[in-house]
Amino acid sequence: MSESETPLPASSPAAQPPEPGADQGPDQTPGSALAETGTKPPAGADGATPTDSTEPAAAEQPDAVEQPDAVEQPAPAEPAADDDEATPASAAPTAPKPTPRGPRPGAPTPAALAGKKPSAALLPVAPPVTEYDPEQIAAAAAFGTVAEDGTVTVQDGTQVRTIGTTTETDHQVALEPFARGYLDLVAFLDLTQTTLNAPEHTQNELNRLLENLRKNMKEPQVVGDIPALRTRANELRELAKEKIRALEAERAEGRQEATRRRTEFVESIEALVATDPEQISWKNAGETMRQMVPTWKQMQTEDVSLDRPTEEALWKRLSGARATFDRMRKQFFSQLDAKHAEAAQVKEQLIVRAESMQESTDWGPTVRAYKDLMDEWRHAPRGSRKKDDAQWKRFKAAQDTFFQARNADLHETEAEQRENLTAKEALLSEAEAIDPAKDLDTAKKKLRSVQDRWEEAGKVPRGDMRRIDDRLRTVERSVKNAEQDEWRRTDPRTKARVEGASSQLHSAIASYQDTLDKAVAGGDPAKIAEAEAALEARKEWLAVIERSARDLG
Repeated sequence: MSESETPLPASSPAAQPPEPGADQGPDQTPGSALAETGTKPPAGADGATPTDSTEPAAAEQPDAVEQPDAVEQPAPAEPAADDDEATPASAAPTAPKPTPRGPRPGAPTPAALAGKKPSAALLPVAPPVTEYDPEQIAAAAAFGTVAEDGTVTVQDGTQVRTIGTTTETDHQVALEPFARGYLDLVAFLDLTQTTLNAPEHTQNELNRLLENLRKNMKEPQVVGDIPALRTRANELRELAKEKIRALEAERAEGRQEATRRRTEFVESIEALVATDPEQISWKNAGETMRQMVPTWKQMQTEDVSLDRPTEEALWKRLSGARATFDRMRKQFFSQLDAKHAEAAQVKEQLIVRAESMQESTDWGPTVRAYKDLMDEWRHAPRGSRKKDDAQWKRFKAAQDTFFQARNADLHETEAEQRENLTAKEALLSEAEAIDPAKDLDTAKKKLRSVQDRWEEAGKVPRGDMRRIDDRLRTVERSVKNAEQDEWRRTDPRTKARVEGASSQLHSAIASYQDTLDKAVAGGDPAKIAEAEAALEARKEWLAVIERSARDLG
């Protein structure tokens, strides 16, 4: 095998064919370990990047990590400036072709590229590194060895891993690409640290960052202090997981608040549906129900998403409330139509009765009848506003017809009633001049004459009726009282009763006088006092009887 046909070191992207069942990809070699973040692959032993790259197409990338559509990969590194003269091209080793993975997809057409929307990289791209400190390269290379057969191994903790082969005779030069790959991983972890120090992250970004850590740190084919890399990667992984847990807690809290807000909205709709149909403002309630679905969709769009079971349960309640509302509204208005029809029928009968009396001239009874009709109207069931208004106009028109005729008649008779009032006031003056104490018979005759002419005088205005009637009643009572006094005074039975009572009292007084005399003779003070009290009482009764006898003549 010539020198130009010797295989490349393992740092070349195509140095190692994939092992069956292993998770191989561009991140398994130092030159492609940072493909996920855009870090520049290391240069070859001669300072130039390999020319025969086998980086898989986009369709062959791992599913867990999506590559940005329009992110440019860093340009190949310039040849190393350490040597005065670049290594001739003929001295550059060539790598064997990897095991075929199947037909590679063709290059996308310009139209397909134009249809893709560019997206930002999930992680900031590390600045391209063209040079590393030789001391850093030497320190990393110290962890690797090259066997006599060209096998490159690395001390990975307590185990020694084979990471590739080389035909380079200079072991330091052979290990340099692997050391640069190690330093690329250090740069990757620095970049990851910087990314995690950012104030805000999305969970998708953090998940992809964890995926990049997993891919890049899975048995890296590099030379250096790999346990230290893993320790730092684990720290960064824990930090990313802590941030994910914080985001999940924040999202859970937001989901809880969103659940509370949507539950309150659902409960408000359910409370509306639970309201007594007679108390619902159907216009406002209907508008609320019309806005229910748009409001729910707006909450879905603007608020935190809920888990599917919770959202479906709330929507089921909301949908059930809407169905109940529609059913309740239909039933309510069906019953309302029946009530309105009944109300219209009841009021139609009242209108017929009102119209039948509108031409009546029997003012008093008809006024009372209309008053009763009005009470029935107030207690009648309510109908639709339009129908009620129309029926009320007809009912009131019948009333107005009657009362207008009545008022016109009252105006016509008002002058006559005032003349009657003048006549009755003259009769009152004549009646109030009667003195029954002088001559009762003459007083009675004059009063009868006044009463006869009083009825003939006719009606007076309603406002004066009670006043003049009270004055006439006063005269009538005075004559009647005088007549009763005269009758009592001249009644023979009354005289007989007075004379009998007087005779009995005289006998009683004589008897009590004898009792008193005996008590005085006996000298008993108690009997004397009792006899005196009885005697005095009978004498007072006798005095009253004698006054009555004098009054009776």
